[in-house]
Amino acid sequence: MSAGDRRFMPEVGDDLPPGERPMVAVVRAVPGHEDQLAAAITALTAAVRREPGCREFRSFRDLAHPGTFHLYEIYADTAAFRAHLATGHVAQFFTELARHSTADAGAVTQLAELPAPVSGAST
Repeated sequence: MSAGDRRFMPEVGDDLPPGERPMVAVVRAVPGHEDQLAAAITALTAAVRREPGCREFRSFRDLAHPGTFHLYEIYADTAAFRAHLATGHVAQFFTELARHSTADAGAVTQLAELPAPVSGAST
């Protein structure tokens, strides 16, 4: 599948749990494009952290696989995540993904937080 055939916009269903919207994305660079992808992720990280609905956005490089990057994101709610996807910096990042990565919309995994353990409960 070529970069032109890839779909970058994730599906955002109406069945996501209410409240904060946590997710992770794993993005792999095209060999030889690791530095360009790292720069695009760094720029995205700075821009997303300024979004009003962003609770957390952290990006990591895999030490064992330097061409693999992990993005950890939390938005205030699904509406904030949808607003995030509509920004210019996300559109620019999708352009960079097409050039420098093997990723597509499947790189994003929606999460549901497990309930916190009850204090004093025995295991």
